[in-house]
Amino acid sequence: SAFSFSPLAVPSTTARNNGHVSFAAPTRPAFGLLSNTLTISSTSHAQPSSTSLNLAAGGGPEALEDYIATLSNTESKLSSKLQNPKLVKLAGAAALPLSYVVGAAMTPSRRLAARAVGGVITAVTAGGVGKSFVEEDVRRSCPAAIAKRLFELGVDDANISDGIARLQEDYGVDDEDFLGMCTEVYAVYLAGMAKNPLAKTAELKELASLKAALDLDNQQTGQAHADAAAAFYRDVTRFTSIDELDDEGHPDRVSLDKLLFLSERAFRQGGETDEAFTFEFSRVAKALGGLSVNEALERAKDVATPFYERALASTRAKLNSGAVSADMLSRARGTLGIEDVEAKDMHIEAFGREVRSQLGLPEDDDEDDMDDYNEYQDKRVETVAEVKKKLDAMKAEEETKEVEDTSDIKFTSGAFDTLTKLQDVLGLSDEDADYEISAATVDYWRNTALSAIEDAIAKTKTPAKAWEVIQSRQKELYLKDSSMKEMMTSMVMQALGRPLEKVNGFARVNNAAATYDGLVDAIAAKETCKDVLKEAGWSEFEDFEEACFDPSDNASACGFLTNQDRHNMYQIFFTRSVKTDEDGTKDISEESYGLMKELRGMLGVSEEEGVGQIRNFFGPELQIVLTDATEEILRGNTTDALLTNLKENVDKVINDYKLDEEMVRSYAGPLYNRAVEEIGSNTPGGIPSVEEVETLSFLRTLLNISEEETYDVHLTTFGTAYKKAIKEALGTTGVIREEYREPLDDLRARLGMSDEAAKEIYMEAIGERMKPMVEFISNEMERLVLTKDQLAQKRGTDFGEDYFKDGSKASGKLGLGTDGNIMSDIMTLIDFYIENGIVQKAVVGTKKIEKKIPADEEGGEEKTITEEEPIYESTYPITATGMGCIDTQVAELCYRQFVVSSFTDQSPNAARYEASKATFGGILGLTAEKMEEIGSNIGGMVYDNYITQAMATKSALDQQDMMFLANMQGKLGISAEKGEEMLLDTQKKIISEEASALFDSGSATPEKVKEFREKCNSMGMDLETDVGLTKSRLVNMFSMEITPGIDSGEITMDSADVLAEIQESLGLTEEEGEEVVAGLITERANGILADIVGCMLRGMDAVAVESMEKLVQYAAFVDGDLGLNVEESNANKAFNLFESKDWTGVDTKVVEKQKSLLKTAFGMSA
Repeated sequence: SAFSFSPLAVPSTTARNNGHVSFAAPTRPAFGLLSNTLTISSTSHAQPSSTSLNLAAGGGPEALEDYIATLSNTESKLSSKLQNPKLVKLAGAAALPLSYVVGAAMTPSRRLAARAVGGVITAVTAGGVGKSFVEEDVRRSCPAAIAKRLFELGVDDANISDGIARLQEDYGVDDEDFLGMCTEVYAVYLAGMAKNPLAKTAELKELASLKAALDLDNQQTGQAHADAAAAFYRDVTRFTSIDELDDEGHPDRVSLDKLLFLSERAFRQGGETDEAFTFEFSRVAKALGGLSVNEALERAKDVATPFYERALASTRAKLNSGAVSADMLSRARGTLGIEDVEAKDMHIEAFGREVRSQLGLPEDDDEDDMDDYNEYQDKRVETVAEVKKKLDAMKAEEETKEVEDTSDIKFTSGAFDTLTKLQDVLGLSDEDADYEISAATVDYWRNTALSAIEDAIAKTKTPAKAWEVIQSRQKELYLKDSSMKEMMTSMVMQALGRPLEKVNGFARVNNAAATYDGLVDAIAAKETCKDVLKEAGWSEFEDFEEACFDPSDNASACGFLTNQDRHNMYQIFFTRSVKTDEDGTKDISEESYGLMKELRGMLGVSEEEGVGQIRNFFGPELQIVLTDATEEILRGNTTDALLTNLKENVDKVINDYKLDEEMVRSYAGPLYNRAVEEIGSNTPGGIPSVEEVETLSFLRTLLNISEEETYDVHLTTFGTAYKKAIKEALGTTGVIREEYREPLDDLRARLGMSDEAAKEIYMEAIGERMKPMVEFISNEMERLVLTKDQLAQKRGTDFGEDYFKDGSKASGKLGLGTDGNIMSDIMTLIDFYIENGIVQKAVVGTKKIEKKIPADEEGGEEKTITEEEPIYESTYPITATGMGCIDTQVAELCYRQFVVSSFTDQSPNAARYEASKATFGGILGLTAEKMEEIGSNIGGMVYDNYITQAMATKSALDQQDMMFLANMQGKLGISAEKGEEMLLDTQKKIISEEASALFDSGSATPEKVKEFREKCNSMGMDLETDVGLTKSRLVNMFSMEITPGIDSGEITMDSADVLAEIQESLGLTEEEGEEVVAGLITERANGILADIVGCMLRGMDAVAVESMEKLVQYAAFVDGDLGLNVEESNANKAFNLFESKDWTGVDTKVVEKQKSLLKTAFGMSA
């Protein structure tokens, strides 16, 4: 092995005296073995019992040697009787007498054991030795012979397996007993290996060779390990307590763990299944003190781990020799049972050791922060003053502590190649290797980086030089570029955190001067750090403050500061930045503004908080100058010069204090609002004068407020006056005349309201005027269509008899009351709505149209171009239902009444009514779909009545009828598709009623059925889907219509097209038609057959022949197969009569055909 595995070092007290291990015997004793246990003792000179065995201090061969000696020193009765040294030796027996030899010679078998046993029996019989003593001697001699052959040849000898196998034949032992002996020898050898706690990897191969030499299978091997474990544990616990075995360093505990390791490896390498392995290993674990499988596996793993650690150490040592590879490590893991997950951790640790070695550092980093106790840790303090004193002492000690110079720690020459090779052999990813290198070197890089940054801050190095030092150190320590950004951020935070921590100490004791100076230095240090990072060219640090000064991140440069500390430091800096001149004017320089902005980014103070500081400090100054200027303008007599002077005063304060526009607007807005409210409250009628409007305009200019920003306050203040003006313009007619519209627009502008706000007020005024008009129409509609009781229930009031025109119920055309005329009131509402311009047109889409362009010159061609035109839709911003002055049901009734009146009215107003339908529906708040639905309902009634009357006198509608219906369609606002649908529905209804009358009355005849069918076909109606006739009814119609034709002979086989036409027009399939015809013919044929038989009985042969002619006619439809049951005598007699009839003038082929059909019908052979 390239790894040169060596035994584990163990304490010198490993070897024990007087210890022994007992093994359980096989299930079936060999040759009558009386004892169930075999005791192995380390004292070879003791006089053991017949079942005891002495073992050496440790090792398999030593155990075999003692085992052989133990068996040889146990004298049996047979050996005491046999003393002739010239006889054949068998497995440890000294000699056999002559009678044995004679017995053997006379046995013509080549099986030595058989001859021996035969000879022994003869000899011992003569000498007085019983057969049981022979078996006992063989039982002792054969195991000793097995052990001796193993000891002499060794477990790895090429001939050992055959040599041991021959012993079974030599001693005449059966298979089961011989395997038991081999299992016992294996257990002895294993116990000897465990006796020596020095674990060696060679023992794994040695154990595998032993298993092969003894030819044991996995089950026998498992039994041997379980027996060895049980006996070994009993021997150990005789002299070692359980508490001592819990000590992982105790020699006996080491031996037990070694036995677990050897067992685990033997089972795994034996190819056991997971279930078999668990079973066998659990037996060993249980025998060694009742261990669980998992606990036993962990202890076995602890034995294997040091071997692999030494393999990794050897890999590092021989890395550049080329003698190691990843495959060799893989084989080592397989041999030792090291799992991949554990191996990866060990590989990473070995790589880390090599990294430290290449840096010239100790491989084992024994530094433990938990052991770094200082002189104050174990001392208790009683007062806060003592705590503060000790903390200050600790801080002072830390500050005065010399920083160790680590600049000489770097990788040796060739380290990169060595680490790359090792990474490849260990199979580590780049991430794992980079992490180990970083873990070993990052602290040394940090020392250099922090020192370089601090030198740059102290101006002893330029930012470029500092970055050069940092980058050079990075390359020396093999640190990746990908990790540099995060590490540099950490270093910058640390470098900037120190001055902020120092300044915070000044700020907490209100040392304003030191705080201000310290923050200026911190800002300068930040700029230096930014310059250093600029040398790296990293875009991530373009927003430096966001990257390094996040107050919510404890690791950031300001993260250690509390929110109160950060704001306290900024407040002190702000206050110190404000300077007061000789006139008492406060001012902040441009430089100070810039520093405050930088400081806000460093302390995590938001821009809003910074503005708040300025607003709180300089707000009163701005408030005073703005208030004075506003009051001066409101005094009146405003001139351009006054405005200029006042604006200069305001702008000076704004510019001197660097006040932002938002802050100025926050003060100016309330001042303007109060000015507007003051003017509104002091103006007669709520309408400001021209001078007041001009004053407000000057004030907006002064305060730098746009007109749009003032719309809300002007609406609140002057909106009521504008609404009042609109109502006055409506007058008694309710329509604003054209001459009033322009003055209203001027008033809106004068009041300073937006177009949208003015439109809302206009709509409110119109709605208030429109509401009583709608309520009147609604009341009239209810009075016309509701009875007295219904109206009283709806309104909760008894109106009396005189409230209604006829006193009881509604009446009129089409079920709607029209006695009261509300059309004029409706038209008044429509005129009011339209003339006041409430209807609005909105573009809802576009449509393409073709437009012809004349030729440019004479003889030229006319062109056609396609243009898109907008599609407009009328919208109604105020509706009756929207205002809540009419419910939806009454609104629909009103619209229905209006549509009916426009349809039935014959006066000159009819066209006007018809044109206003959509407008009235929109005013009511009905959707286009609802209006079409109402029109369709009315149209349905009109269509139904008209078509019913027309169809009563004619079979189909003529052109005049269709023109009338088209005219009604236009009047009622019904779409072409809807009109066609209504026409079809009405026709279906009429035809369905006609069908019911025809079939339910029982008056149907073939002629009427045919007439009805042809009528439906001419109207394009399907009898089943459109008319609603059932399939059985259609079948009956088909049967009824064809029966007379078949009976009369008008319908024959040559009339198939007639049958098909009737069948198809009725919507029947070909199969259904054939079934009807077949059933009809079969029914008729049975009746005719009865007539034929009856006529023949009565001697009426001529009549019988006539019936047979009819039967042949029916038979032609089904090729003679009428399904008749005819007696042979009747069939022959009838056929003879038919054959004897007068065939004069009939074609021969026809004659033969008819005869053939009759024979088939009668069931006669051809």
